[in-house]
Amino acid sequence: MNFSATVVHWAIVLSFVLPPCFSKSVLAADTALPHATAVYGVVATDPIYLWIAQERGFFKKNGLDIELTHIPTNQAVQALVGGKIQFATAGPQIIEANLAGADTVYILSPVNTFVFSLYSKAEITTIKGLAGKTIGATNKGTPTDIAGHMVLAQNGLKPDVDVKFVYLKEIPALVAALQQGVIDSALLSAPSTLTARNLGLKELLNITALKIPFVQHGVGASRAYINTHQELVRRFVRSAVEGMDYLRKNRADAIAIMSKYTKITDPAQLNEALNTNEPAWEKIPAPSQAAIEAVLASSPSPKAKSARWDQFVDDRFVKELVASGMFR
Repeated sequence: MNFSATVVHWAIVLSFVLPPCFSKSVLAADTALPHATAVYGVVATDPIYLWIAQERGFFKKNGLDIELTHIPTNQAVQALVGGKIQFATAGPQIIEANLAGADTVYILSPVNTFVFSLYSKAEITTIKGLAGKTIGATNKGTPTDIAGHMVLAQNGLKPDVDVKFVYLKEIPALVAALQQGVIDSALLSAPSTLTARNLGLKELLNITALKIPFVQHGVGASRAYINTHQELVRRFVRSAVEGMDYLRKNRADAIAIMSKYTKITDPAQLNEALNTNEPAWEKIPAPSQAAIEAVLASSPSPKAKSARWDQFVDDRFVKELVASGMFR
């Protein structure tokens, strides 16, 4: 019996010997969805559209198996740079990693302005009244810190000279420190803004309403991964955008999904978070030149001064969606 005949013979034999599940398992392996890991860096309102894409099946509908998990932003970007994950939500960290030599770029940028409020003790009535006092932010170089420096400078105060910065890592810690009188003011995000008001603290300035350009929330990937997995990235971007569209049209369900991921059950806090963030979400979530240039202007990297904004962007997939009429 020659080789070809032998193969045919054993194929026929195995078709009778092997259980029916064998052929099904082979088929399943052949049709397994492409897998990737996406990380959201904060447990806040920003990544809600990714939670929706996962919970309402948009990733699977678009032929993807996405593992969606949480890692704090700085660690998430490190994992992205190291190739351990494929997508990460972040603010300026995507740019800073690129300036440090990585090939990280934004593929989406749903929030291109600051989304914060400046809260203070009730007796402070103006921003100039912060002279000689303290202001709280999460960490040095984070959006809360940069927003605080910008706002003080715009109101004639010298940051770190006229007003001292105190860094307490987490927004709830800032609220507690403000309530206890440890600090005089703080940059807060929703829903901690509602907690602050309930404690009798005062909103001194709604920074969100100022629409100051800055990359507060984007989605990053590496150019190397994008170039070798273009179709996967294309489907990921489409799924994320579908999640954003669903968010706008299905508020009650979006709140239920946000509650699941944030563990917040108070409807007032959930609505505070959505109400605060809605004005800042971009209808077309493309990376913004003004927002990226604002990050570069505040960057401590010596390479930032000569950098071009578009070296941090791969917006081809958003442009494809625009051309398809998806945002009409």
